[in-house]
Amino acid sequence: MDVEGLKEFVRKYNLEERSVVGFWNYFNNFKKEHKDEFYDTFPDFNSDEMELSIGTVALRITNWPEDGYNHVVVTVELHYKKQYAGRYSIEFSLTGEVEDDHLSLF
Repeated sequence: MDVEGLKEFVRKYNLEERSVVGFWNYFNNFKKEHKDEFYDTFPDFNSDEMELSIGTVALRITNWPEDGYNHVVVTVELHYKKQYAGRYSIEFSLTGEVEDDHLSLF
């Protein structure tokens, strides 16, 4: 397996930074569109207390064994007030375009 090739793909398409930016876009939209749920989950929210880290980077092969629909998936781990708060996943095509994203709050 070519792990260095995957690392180069992440660097080439700036996936770490784009994943964090994607998280904040998703999170801020969630805050606007679902205010009650947001403030139930994050009362007195302070963005300075949100810590983000890249948890995993993975090549996902879909439609096995034909492998005709593949992605690089980056997972961002969320900690709020020093507690694990959730996970954001973003899928990139093999040309570096965003295909999908998802936020799971705990």
